[in-house]
Amino acid sequence: MSEMITRQCLVCGLEHRLVPPSLLARTPEPVCVKCDSPLFSVGDGSQLTVDIAHQHETVKQALAKFELTLERVWQTSHVSDVRLVVGGGLIRDAVLAELHFRKTQGTVPDFREENRGAVLVRLRGNVFAD
Repeated sequence: MSEMITRQCLVCGLEHRLVPPSLLARTPEPVCVKCDSPLFSVGDGSQLTVDIAHQHETVKQALAKFELTLERVWQTSHVSDVRLVVGGGLIRDAVLAELHFRKTQGTVPDFREENRGAVLVRLRGNVFAD
């Protein structure tokens, strides 16, 4: 995505027009020109649920939906957590493997299995409290 978006600072409310960074390129993160707060890694505490496994997707298709969902949420909203409905089979295993990798790379702060068929992914903020 190379199009400009309007992004509001959650701390001071100032609106910025900028090209959103990719989730994979979290640094250097754009900051607010008024209060120096990060514009993308601060979340509003909300959660979005997306089903990536129950419309007859293959593993490859589900992983593409996974990637697109995380990227869109990162670039276009202030959602803190994404709840991915992944089912209990191969798609779940592939998503968990990808999330383990992304956590070690620092692009996803944390994730946890909610149950056998759903994974909660923290995009903004700190790790989950147990």
